[in-house]
Amino acid sequence: MARSSSSIQAEITAIETMLGSAESMYTSVGADGVSRSINRADLTARLDALYQQLDRANGTAPMILRGVVKGLR
Repeated sequence: MARSSSSIQAEITAIETMLGSAESMYTSVGADGVSRSINRADLTARLDALYQQLDRANGTAPMILRGVVKGLR
């Protein structure tokens, strides 16, 4: 399903905020038997993919597909 550019931008903003905050300096946090780990490599990979999707959604970098259609006779 296609996503709007505004929803992609909202996710980009959330990830950039998470990566830029002082809280993200910790790779794992735990309290009362509950732990949370942050993998910066996964977040930056997701951020790169989101920027590509945003460029396609707003027309900055459209996808070009080529192919051959057979069997139309």
